[in-house]
Amino acid sequence: MLDSFSVLIVFCLYMGVLFLTALWVEQRSEEGKSPVDNSLVYSLSLAVYCTAWTYYGSVGKAATSGLLFLPIYLGPTIAITLWWIVLRKLVRIKTIHHITSIADFISARYDKSLAVGALATLIALIGTMPYIALQFKAILTTFAIITSEKGAPPSWISLHLGPVVVGLMVVFTLVLGVRRLDPTERHPGLIMAVAVECLVKLVAFLAAGVFVTYFMFDGFADILRQVSSNLPAQIMTMWKEDQVWSVTWMTYLVLSMSAIMFLPRQFHVSVVENFNEKHIPTALWLFPAYMLLINIFVFPIAMGGILKGYSPLEADTFVLGLPLHAGQQWLSLLVFIGGASAATGMIMISSITVSTMITNHFLLPLMGWIPGLAFLRRRLLHCRWAAVALVILIGYWFEREVGESYMLVNIGMISFAAAFQFAPAILGGIFWRRGNKAGALMGLSAGFAIWFYTSLLPAFVRSGWIAYNFLDEGLWGLTFLRPEQLFGVLAIGSLSQTVFWSLIFNTGLYVLGSLLFKQSASEENLAEDFVGALTTGPALSRSLHRESYIDLAVKAKIILELFGQFFAEEEARSMTQKCLREARLEAKDRISIVELAQLHSEVERLLAGSVGAATAHRMLAQSDLFTEHEARDLSEVYAEILAGLKVTPDDLKRRIDYHQEREALLAQHASELEVKVRERTRDLEVAQEELIKRERLSVLGQLTAVVSHELRNPLGVISFSAYYLTRNVKEQDEKVRKHLNRIGEQVGHCDLIIDELLEYTRGPQSSLVRGEINHWLERVLDQITIPQGISVKRKLAAELPPVKFDGETLRRVVINLIENAFQAVQARSAKEGSGSYRPLIRVSTSMEGSAIHIGLEDNGIGMAPEHASRAFEPLFTTRPRGTGLGLAVVKKIVNEHRGQVSLSSRPNHGTTVTVSLKVER
Repeated sequence: MLDSFSVLIVFCLYMGVLFLTALWVEQRSEEGKSPVDNSLVYSLSLAVYCTAWTYYGSVGKAATSGLLFLPIYLGPTIAITLWWIVLRKLVRIKTIHHITSIADFISARYDKSLAVGALATLIALIGTMPYIALQFKAILTTFAIITSEKGAPPSWISLHLGPVVVGLMVVFTLVLGVRRLDPTERHPGLIMAVAVECLVKLVAFLAAGVFVTYFMFDGFADILRQVSSNLPAQIMTMWKEDQVWSVTWMTYLVLSMSAIMFLPRQFHVSVVENFNEKHIPTALWLFPAYMLLINIFVFPIAMGGILKGYSPLEADTFVLGLPLHAGQQWLSLLVFIGGASAATGMIMISSITVSTMITNHFLLPLMGWIPGLAFLRRRLLHCRWAAVALVILIGYWFEREVGESYMLVNIGMISFAAAFQFAPAILGGIFWRRGNKAGALMGLSAGFAIWFYTSLLPAFVRSGWIAYNFLDEGLWGLTFLRPEQLFGVLAIGSLSQTVFWSLIFNTGLYVLGSLLFKQSASEENLAEDFVGALTTGPALSRSLHRESYIDLAVKAKIILELFGQFFAEEEARSMTQKCLREARLEAKDRISIVELAQLHSEVERLLAGSVGAATAHRMLAQSDLFTEHEARDLSEVYAEILAGLKVTPDDLKRRIDYHQEREALLAQHASELEVKVRERTRDLEVAQEELIKRERLSVLGQLTAVVSHELRNPLGVISFSAYYLTRNVKEQDEKVRKHLNRIGEQVGHCDLIIDELLEYTRGPQSSLVRGEINHWLERVLDQITIPQGISVKRKLAAELPPVKFDGETLRRVVINLIENAFQAVQARSAKEGSGSYRPLIRVSTSMEGSAIHIGLEDNGIGMAPEHASRAFEPLFTTRPRGTGLGLAVVKKIVNEHRGQVSLSSRPNHGTTVTVSLKVER
């Protein structure tokens, strides 16, 4: 056996290493180089799902119930196949609304309701309590096993281990995860520490499995042979002992599918702590691989312990006990550290996310209702520390009072069933627009009541807190209200009954309440936001012309006072400046009503990251950021937009109150098209100013200014119109679809014009480098996709001297010319049919005098001499959908290379373009 003090020192040193790791990560993150923004780290952190239950309890389940432990890991694997839709949508919503927890998510979806958030917090708190108890039970039990020695009196540490571990967990949790109030509720240092813990517990469990399987026995085959010959035959089919084994398997499968998403800690690491949704594809295969590895040796260890003569009731400790009894003390210490990693990682993440919910959805609303508690707003971080300690203490109390009567897995399933109650409200909220606050409150209340009555109360009965006859007689002596045989159902187990009845009541009342009660206008908008999260919606164009009559300094002072209620003066000032910077208002003295709405949205999102969406929404609603006059102006702006779009009266009536809908309209999920147009427009304006300074291309510079100004509003309206048409179009409405296609074509054409104008009007940017033109040209041609039926021949001269050129800009020349050639031969092919005509394009290089010539010849439709002479003029084109800027851009780039370009063409005989570059001796 190992000395208790030494084991405790090793554990503390291990946690110290984790702290130093977390500190290093946070320092790197502040420098903008976060190591946590990594697919591997994200995938490993998801393995916090594998707690002490997995590490110890899976072996216990395998020893007592055979293969019944498998659904606990098959369920998540099945659920993960849906992550690309479900998890990606949750992450997208979290980013838009600055979601901080699972309760915050549900509250934000259902009209930012304080009641919904408080109810979800209550479920999370009580539902997490058994799970934290499970971790404490695992730590205390295994510590006693590894340090106890027969006949020796227990040490002081052994006698007081529980309070010591509780104190250490509180300290480590505060140090690793709650050292400051984060306005994004992200904890990069903690997540890295959790990822390291997940790696350690995997290595430790595999080490124990390899030792038991290949050193205590001769491999898998030897264990299976001994099981079949020495143990009863039913050991392999214990999961089929009862007549409803299929129901039990389905119960475990459903609960584990739900738990991988809706356990508060899983939601936190998978959604809230997600830096980039691009990490999800890696997690889709890496996390299942992790679960496969950590379960490979579960059955061999379980059967190995039984074969060595140990009771199946002790199987929870086989992972640690078998190496220890075999005299492998260092391996046992490694296994203990691995088990401690599994337990502490879960305790830290769970206590942090539940404490966040307690402060945001219990304490902050109380501060608003009870004026005497308002001073606590500036002590929000200290309140969160107290909440962390409270959560950990409640978990330890549950372990002391209830945990002794349950095996690890049985305790875990109680928490799984509690997390299952979140599924209807969340899945309904992201896939069903009709889901509303009334339905969520009714469904969550009913599901929580069923779970509490059928799962948690029996646990207290078996611990002696409630008379045992309650299980036999039921509430008020009504046998049909017996907790474990509710409504007279006797054929299935108590856990299956909890899942069955809570699913019926929770989902049924959620749907019923949503159908019976009408959504408010703001709730309808939030429903659209959540359900359509993966469909990029439009943002209100910032180019709306409105008088800048609002004093920004007055509004900034209001915002500063708002942040000052929760943060120190310096931090509040920094957050105010961040909001002004994000809204691009730092340099302004007066702003328009549209800019004020954008600023309001930035403030609400940033505040939501610290206090939750519901509290942030309520605090801003109570502030004086919008006066009555400004609110009316904002509604008028939105009314004008809707009127200009000619939306239906129902849409106008549903969305006319713009002040309530400001967040959705001014959120940052603008369409890719509008973002691109705005970027191109800004670049055009910069290019125009440069042209004016240099007095170059004055006519085209003026045209660029007109396009920059005039395209902004039409493209915004076009995109907005397409958005609403797409949302309401029916499959059979071909007329509407035709208009949508036309909209897309016109917007794309406008975007092409902007791109080519930008290219034509930019200043010289070429960086000429001496190089070999043939090798470069070969690479460019190899990258071009040649349409079917067109032949491209190459004839490149040998031994050309090096020439100075910019590979990137000259590449545009070649691509532009060859695309023109493709269009020319395709046009002739369409005209003459597929008879004797064979589309052909020749690319050549040659040397003549002091110049290298790049030639591109096609046998396409060609053009008349009067057209060929104007081919390089800006805005001249012979194609119906041409912009007239392609060859103008070619000439401009060649001129920047101090070269020349020429074109010759005849109708129905093709076109030849020659680019000449001087060779500098």
